[in-house]
Amino acid sequence: MTDLIGYQERVEWMGAEVLTLAEVWPLRPRAVIVGINPSLTSVAAGHYFQGQGARGRIMMLVKAGLMALNDGEHQFERTALESGVGFADLVRRPTPSAADLPDSEIEYGRARFETNMAAHEVPLVIAIYAPPVQALLGMKAQPGYQSELTSWGARVFNLPRPYLKSELAAEVMTTLRIE
Repeated sequence: MTDLIGYQERVEWMGAEVLTLAEVWPLRPRAVIVGINPSLTSVAAGHYFQGQGARGRIMMLVKAGLMALNDGEHQFERTALESGVGFADLVRRPTPSAADLPDSEIEYGRARFETNMAAHEVPLVIAIYAPPVQALLGMKAQPGYQSELTSWGARVFNLPRPYLKSELAAEVMTTLRIE
């Protein structure tokens, strides 16, 4: 058994032990940033959102003022916790791609995720991509706030799609408010 680094943890997932990332929980969560599942790159590094695409998505939240990074900082957990923001994934098992997740595993993860979020009284879920929104709300995700609430009553904000024109993406990001 190897030593764990950063936020790595071993958990039981659907009857098997997996190496994944520990969920990050501030004392009183103002929001939780959610992905569909951790990337292999992030798990290997022991930190959330370490892949190039995901880092860019989180930097949108930094630019929007959700949290602040120190110069040269490459991990987001410290600043998220200081800002009252947590990190979690719908599915705990890392894969090379979200396309590798069967619907049954997404449904299993959704049920566990909803229970966990309700227990922590999370008021806002920020999805870095659309699949968690679709799993949680059963509807196609649009950029920005969704019209439906989660099963526990939280609002859901979906980051603008990566290919959305920068002017439109910036407009969507100005609507993000965390109380």
